[in-house]
Amino acid sequence: MPLQGTASSEPVIPGFVPVRELGRGGSAAVWLATEQRSGSSFAVKCLGLKPEMEDPGKAKSAMFREVHLLSRLDHEHLVKVRGVVELAGPFDGGLGLVMDYAPGGSLGELVSSRGRLNVGETVTILTPLAQALAYLHHQGMTHSDVSPGNVLFTAQGKPLLSDVGVSRKVGDTSGVPDFGTPGFADPAPMVGERPELRPERDTYALAALGWYCLTGSAPDTAARRPPLTLLVPAVPTALAVAIEAGLHPDGHQRPSAAELGTAVYRSAAPEAVDLSVSVHATVVPELMTRRRAVDPRSKRARFGKFFGRFRSPRGGRRGRWAVALSSARRRAASILLALGILVVAGSAISIWWAGDRGQGVGQQTQELTPAPGQPGNRLKGAGLDEVPAAVRDQIRSQDPEEAIRGLSALRDTAFSTGKLELLDHVNAQGSAAAAADGKVRDELEGAALVLSGFSTALTSVSVEGAASRDRATVAVRAETSAYEERDAAGKVVRTRPAGQPQELRVVLLRSEGGWRITEILAKQA
Repeated sequence: MPLQGTASSEPVIPGFVPVRELGRGGSAAVWLATEQRSGSSFAVKCLGLKPEMEDPGKAKSAMFREVHLLSRLDHEHLVKVRGVVELAGPFDGGLGLVMDYAPGGSLGELVSSRGRLNVGETVTILTPLAQALAYLHHQGMTHSDVSPGNVLFTAQGKPLLSDVGVSRKVGDTSGVPDFGTPGFADPAPMVGERPELRPERDTYALAALGWYCLTGSAPDTAARRPPLTLLVPAVPTALAVAIEAGLHPDGHQRPSAAELGTAVYRSAAPEAVDLSVSVHATVVPELMTRRRAVDPRSKRARFGKFFGRFRSPRGGRRGRWAVALSSARRRAASILLALGILVVAGSAISIWWAGDRGQGVGQQTQELTPAPGQPGNRLKGAGLDEVPAAVRDQIRSQDPEEAIRGLSALRDTAFSTGKLELLDHVNAQGSAAAAADGKVRDELEGAALVLSGFSTALTSVSVEGAASRDRATVAVRAETSAYEERDAAGKVVRTRPAGQPQELRVVLLRSEGGWRITEILAKQA
């Protein structure tokens, strides 16, 4: 029978006393229930039988068999399935899946309440989930719906992967379709009905969860997605590289779940997940993860029980991916540049801009570009008196659209000539944009690199709404050119291809008599 009744209708669960509804969706509702025999709390997923089922009895038998298989799965970061009962009341004729209760709520509820999580909390969440997925894959199964609603927390803040019942098993071509949750499902098309496992789709979903934790939203498609380091400047480069590798459009180029977990674990120290703002009021006294001062040196030891032991992958595709990640850690700046974009700002994108080519900005920039093999020029102090008059006029303009063209041209010049002092005239002092550009500046100076030939084109520029006297938001569409990374001797270290177009929102603040960049945001959906 289909699900009946309202959200407040209590199911009749033999052997259990319903307490409150935990969640509802589709043809199922999850209830917190107390077992009469033991007094223990469990979560019971109440499933209604669909009216179009030709043989409800056969469907029930299939579910009992499935539950038997699921109950044999044993991993500390999987929600344990304890059994199945036949329901009555509003769910009469349906089945109840009895599972361990996770009082900390879901990741979806947590992020909805807080907006986004910090790096340490993200490490705490992703690492154990990667272990759980690796375990499932080793058992010949995939999860197929790794999403915020299916990540739950214990009162101790330990993350658990739930809804393993939607998993597909090796050789299963008639089970639950591998669709997943929009925004977290692998966007690559499903080709054919081949029976082999597709664990790379779980890896994508796990990486998407990492993106979601850090930004508060699911990742966009690869062509429209800005680098994570640019959206969240505080994220360690190694963590950003790992997550973006998991989101690679080609599933064969992604790390395995175990590899991704190892990379995440090594990228930053874990921190307790603060659940206090998202859980039910009755749960708050149970929580052990409310914020408190923690000695960073003790974090890994404290969270070791969550993470288990990670070993470096060896051989085959895993070995190649591990080498690439290690190289990324050593050359953070090069990894960022390989994305076709440089870090720039507090909430988003980076070297995306550079004036309108139709106004001679490209030519103006080239006047300041040193000849290859003459690095001395780029080490001299750079003031605005060395900048072409047309660019100076633009950055001093009271028109935000003109100002952004000039600022982008000036920033292009800074990176393409190595005269990084020019960045002081681009970003508002103390802003997120200044902090992010400062990080890139340090990396380029440390590596003694200049981005020869780098430029960007703004194909559209428009002010959003009405600019106030001191603040304006400008929507831009920008595309970076191909360029060369050259060392202090003028030798080409590597060549970078042109970047994908990016649609961004640049926040300007009036400072020192003109407009300056304070923040860069992704385009609103």
